[in-house]
Amino acid sequence: MTFSTKNSLTTLLQTFIMGSIDAYTFQNFDGSFVSAQTGNLVVFAYELASKGWHTAYIRVPVLIGFLLGAFISQACKHLKLSTDRRFSIFLLLSVIFLGLFYGSMFTSINELNMLFTLGLFSGYELTVFNKIGGTSVNNAIMTGNLKNFSNNVYEALFSRDHAALIKAGQFLSGICMFILGILFSTYALKANGTNVFLCALVINIILLIIVTVIKEKKPQQD
Repeated sequence: MTFSTKNSLTTLLQTFIMGSIDAYTFQNFDGSFVSAQTGNLVVFAYELASKGWHTAYIRVPVLIGFLLGAFISQACKHLKLSTDRRFSIFLLLSVIFLGLFYGSMFTSINELNMLFTLGLFSGYELTVFNKIGGTSVNNAIMTGNLKNFSNNVYEALFSRDHAALIKAGQFLSGICMFILGILFSTYALKANGTNVFLCALVINIILLIIVTVIKEKKPQQD
């Protein structure tokens, strides 16, 4: 299995996970998202103007957590390790985080702390798992993916650009995985936190085993 294949598989499954977590937070935390910070900013500004700080403040921790997660993960990308080793560490960190978070679901974790921590996880995920094939995608915020999908469909149809067709398919696969994650979380897991995070943890453990055990096959020499 090539690194590109492992990267693509991981990004698609992390996209599924982010969709399921967003469905959970939307249902259980007054319409908050952990990945769609545009939505959080809109709701924050609206609530601040219409209801005051005492209502709007709940949107702040997830925003701060998201920024911090993106900052930390960007630093992690500068680790001087081989690409495969660094990628395995990224996945291991996701497993550790989800394991700790799943355990915290059985304690009385504060709502604001939960949103901050999930925002941090989202910022991390978006920064380190963002490739399907050779295309950079967003595994949680679909606005850019939808725009890029539409742009590439145009180029494929009217410019006869085969590469654009492939990119359009890659963006579409990410969009579909995000929607499937939302549907799975809502209908199968009932947007229940313990179910959502246990499922995410299992997926990441399986991914970690795959990328660690299945090495890239090197061409045999004659």
